[in-house]
Amino acid sequence: PQIGSLLEKLNIESRFVNGMRVTDSQTMDVVEMVLGGLVNKSIVNLINQSGGKAIGLTGKDGAQIRARQLKVEHQSPEMTAPEIIDIGHVGEVESISTDLIEMLAARDFIPVIAPIGVDDKGNSYNINADLVAGKLAEALNAEKLMLLTNVAGLMNSEGKVLTGLTTAQVDGLIADGTI
Repeated sequence: PQIGSLLEKLNIESRFVNGMRVTDSQTMDVVEMVLGGLVNKSIVNLINQSGGKAIGLTGKDGAQIRARQLKVEHQSPEMTAPEIIDIGHVGEVESISTDLIEMLAARDFIPVIAPIGVDDKGNSYNINADLVAGKLAEALNAEKLMLLTNVAGLMNSEGKVLTGLTTAQVDGLIADGTI
């Protein structure tokens, strides 16, 4: 909501394709301001106020998150085949470097990383935060991944919140269309 709010204040139109924000260069600047600035520093401040030693970063810092542009397929009922839509600076994780994170953690810092990646040409990409968290956890060989959200959680088809899912259970939920 913070990105949309600032875009509105700046009179920049928000557009979405398949639930993803179309992110031109101007919108990407706003995304970096909001996620790398306001949101990131708010989280850092809360951790620090609670006794932690947090430091705010984006995936661009130390080239931690290498990204590539996400290709989005869209197909309307009248189309015979899907088309690839360019939604701009929306990316997916290509690779993760854990060097900076490990260095900070070894010095008792808690890295707070905004989900902004960079490609080999220096282009910035807005990446889904949950996907970045998963890729970071995987790269760090994390024992657990905890996601904080403003929704009740992942629910089954009856609306019951699911906890402690295995990979096989997630695969089943994907297969049956629950997620």
